[in-house]
Amino acid sequence: MLIKVEECMTAKILGPKLLSLLLLNILMLGAGVVAPLSHAEVSTKTVWPVSVATEGFSSGQRAQVLNQYAPAKLAAGENQALYSYLHMAEFFPHHILARSGKIKELRSNIVSNLGEVKAETALGELSLNELLVHPSSRVQGILVLHKGNVAFERYPGMRTTDSHLWWSIAKLFAGLSIEILMDEGKIDGSRDIADYLPEFKQSAWSGVSVESVLNMASGMDALDSPQAYADPNSGIGGLIYAEGILSSPTHTPLGHNQALSNIPRLQTPGRVYQYSSANTNMLALLIERVSGKPYAEFIEDRIWSRIGAEGDGLMGLSPDGRAIAHGMYSSRLRDLGRFGLLFTPTGYNASVFSPQLMSRISRTQENKHYQNAVEAAKRAGNLLGEKPVNALAQWDALFADGDLFKSGFDGQALYISPARDVVIAVFSTSKDKSIYRYLREIASQFPIQKKSKN
Repeated sequence: MLIKVEECMTAKILGPKLLSLLLLNILMLGAGVVAPLSHAEVSTKTVWPVSVATEGFSSGQRAQVLNQYAPAKLAAGENQALYSYLHMAEFFPHHILARSGKIKELRSNIVSNLGEVKAETALGELSLNELLVHPSSRVQGILVLHKGNVAFERYPGMRTTDSHLWWSIAKLFAGLSIEILMDEGKIDGSRDIADYLPEFKQSAWSGVSVESVLNMASGMDALDSPQAYADPNSGIGGLIYAEGILSSPTHTPLGHNQALSNIPRLQTPGRVYQYSSANTNMLALLIERVSGKPYAEFIEDRIWSRIGAEGDGLMGLSPDGRAIAHGMYSSRLRDLGRFGLLFTPTGYNASVFSPQLMSRISRTQENKHYQNAVEAAKRAGNLLGEKPVNALAQWDALFADGDLFKSGFDGQALYISPARDVVIAVFSTSKDKSIYRYLREIASQFPIQKKSKN
């Protein structure tokens, strides 16, 4: 999806800078199913309901998306996003992460009252069932697992076999991998990241500990924002152009690693949580250096091949072959759920990580960096209905009760309640994040599990 901003037709109307801002927003942060409309029925509609995707797209719809493609439309979360999020390999090169071994069975144990959970949304107060069948809803799939069984599952805007974009949920791979390598003694979290990546010794990354990068407290001047993305001379903007997401005839992009090396320091490392996708990509380089494997191969070997996935995963790559680790990963919804099960008592797999690792990412007390991030915590609280107390290892939120949350742009979500043995996975193309308001309430419908004495 190499987009030349100045040459796009929409740019003639919006201007290249506004158009850039619109595109770059895509990188930020028992009812029945809606009956899908036929291809003929939607051909004259301006915005297709998400139910279109449950039939698959016709050649005519695909041609319409490709012929009328414009960044502004993708950022709007409408037809362009509906198609693209399910077909990212048509727009970027990808590395296939092969599934392996026996598929982890997800037995059905439906909890019918989950659909009755209510929340305030942009469409009014709605039950979950009402939200999922609402013609204006952009939620495409939701899965609730309890003790490894399917308690609730709906696909109002995709097929069960579709691979959907995770966006920033993919950051969890990097966070988990670093924690695994620290467990194995191959990485010391207190050491300077440039000790492991000496080519960054002369950059502002020198003096930043691995742990600060891991916990989004690097202090680097690369905060994720539409304005910064649109500027190829900003820290994060340089990386976005290097990844081939934006291009301009007046700008020659740097290579991926050079773009990271050019990012300046903003403040003292470790002091405050500030969300930056550059941190994740630095972690991916560290994982490659320490493991001796390409990032995608490490994730495949140490994580994806061990969760009992039913489908392959897809990792997006930059023009120079670097993993777009901060957000370009796609899979089936059930496989996102299977990944989430790793963090629950039922789905825990000792061949992936140790119990000590789970304890580290669930620390509620060692949170000085998050206490200093007042606005970030406030925004998270507004989205989720309760203010988190910490954010570690690339997770967006850790609550006082130990629940974990990770978001992705346009309403992607992974919510874990270890104490209740619950996983909630969501795919969508929603500009409205109201679906997040349901997550803690859904989890609360299940009792806290008694801890094993063993």
